[in-house]
Amino acid sequence: MANFIFKNTQDEIKGIKGIIFDKDGTLTNSNIFWSEIIKRRSLEIINFTKLDVSHFAFLCKIMGLDLESNLLLPEGPIALKSRKEVIRTLSLNLNKRNIKIEESSISQIFEKVHTEFSPKSEDFILPIRSACDFVRNCKLNNLKLALITSDTELNAEIALKKIGLIDYFDLIIGGDSGFGNKSNGKSANYVAKSFNLITDKIISIGDAPSDFEMTIKSNLKCSILVETGQVPLEQLQKLSRYSVKDLSDIYINKNA
Repeated sequence: MANFIFKNTQDEIKGIKGIIFDKDGTLTNSNIFWSEIIKRRSLEIINFTKLDVSHFAFLCKIMGLDLESNLLLPEGPIALKSRKEVIRTLSLNLNKRNIKIEESSISQIFEKVHTEFSPKSEDFILPIRSACDFVRNCKLNNLKLALITSDTELNAEIALKKIGLIDYFDLIIGGDSGFGNKSNGKSANYVAKSFNLITDKIISIGDAPSDFEMTIKSNLKCSILVETGQVPLEQLQKLSRYSVKDLSDIYINKNA
């Protein structure tokens, strides 16, 4: 059991036995990884639809990338929403421009990009150091740790291996693990059952509104939100009072 104390506010979360972490933007740099995928998907859509290359910036923006800054947009959808939701958003926006493409075709394009990108993906997986240090400290304090991500379970395992944290997690759940969107709370409830813990002894740590929504739906103790993803701190603070720039702003009370 552990207490979490916030350095800047002296707020404290007491009596925690388990933590559910998000991956992209929480443990790994989501901008580097997803900007590369968005660019590859955009080029494949241009090739498939025979669009002029001038549509490249538009396609990137629909999927959530600002090409000028090479940063993900705060509103997503990529890295915030499920693949199914990204495909739906893309299809609707293309249809508005009278560019007809079926959602099934977009899905096939995404699969093609995934297959081609996978062998090179590890080059684009970079750790958020403060978060990795925090995870190691949590394990030293005998906390149960789970990862819930909208990415696939396999990709989550690959990422955790790359950043050296695979052995720190007791449970990994991906968007393809059969629980639906993480925001519905079902995957978090499964974690609580697997850990044999009441939800009031578990917190979530993530970088997006979906992490907060998951916490509410599953009745977890609370949600810590970090600015290391694509959503600004001031927006996160509107959701959770326990919002920080990064996880170095929190320390664990080892006397708990």
